[in-house]
Amino acid sequence: MRHHLASIVIAQFLQLGGLSSPGSADDLTDTREPTQRTETERTFVLTQMRLFLTAVAAIEEGLGAGDMDRVAREAAARGRKSTTTLVRPPTLTAKESETWKAMIASMRNGFDQIADEATARAPAEQINKTLAETMRNCVACHQTYRISVDGK
Repeated sequence: MRHHLASIVIAQFLQLGGLSSPGSADDLTDTREPTQRTETERTFVLTQMRLFLTAVAAIEEGLGAGDMDRVAREAAARGRKSTTTLVRPPTLTAKESETWKAMIASMRNGFDQIADEATARAPAEQINKTLAETMRNCVACHQTYRISVDGK
């Protein structure tokens, strides 16, 4: 179970061509949509991304140990229900596209679903499936956007 997360990450990396892209590094062009953010906004977004990854690792560790309370706690911390009081840079929301907002909402809802499933003691396989579906939002966002700092 512990290796399940690594398998997901490696499979997605390979699927995205991470290890097998043709040509040289000089031929690579980043075609993702730039999203202009201030340094503060960028730091906030990247911090949230790291928290998502930390939660994914903790969820997998909890599943591997059969600790559904930990799975529920870690997932709930990244879910929409627990982030209602999250302090965001005040200028950030106006810069988020509807697609960006939908991806984030779907991801946070996925973490809420994982927390609910763990609380209900759903099978680890079901929770892993929900986690994989949730992580597709991570992949889609990273394939679509790149953060650019205003003025740089």
